[in-house]
Amino acid sequence: MLSAGPVTSRRGVLAGGAALAALGVLVSACGGSGPHAPAVEDLLGPLDEATRDSALAGAAAAAVGNPPQIAAALTVVAAQRAAHARALATEIARATGNVESSSSETTNPSPSDAAAQPAPPPPPVSDVVNSLRTSAESASRLVATSSGYRAGLLGSIAASCTASYSVALVPAGSTP
Repeated sequence: MLSAGPVTSRRGVLAGGAALAALGVLVSACGGSGPHAPAVEDLLGPLDEATRDSALAGAAAAAVGNPPQIAAALTVVAAQRAAHARALATEIARATGNVESSSSETTNPSPSDAAAQPAPPPPPVSDVVNSLRTSAESASRLVATSSGYRAGLLGSIAASCTASYSVALVPAGSTP
């Protein structure tokens, strides 16, 4: 004799499928997470690079013999990289809960130290370009592991460095 099993309607199958889909979305939202913000230590490298690039570009801007447009571009690069350093220092201070000291302190050499050693020659523009290229690559690598504000900050830094070395510091008629 044939037994009659439970009859499933099309409406029941669709409702069950919708419930399973909702459950799948819920489980994936709770179980997996997107990219994490890099550890604060990961931001120290870009901070050091920004500080170094600012000093390097400032020193190169003061070099005698640079075309005026390159000297002006180097001055802008120095100011931008100093702003990047401030933004990174502020983010590090925020992340560590140390919001009072969001700027890095530097010590100035004493006048006797400056008189004892001659000033080093200004760096060539190619040194600034190479340093900016390295900084852009470093920031780009960290963007991939970041989210939110840090991803935007690091992406902005990478874009600024790339634009500086590939557009602003390239003399007219030459290629980077």
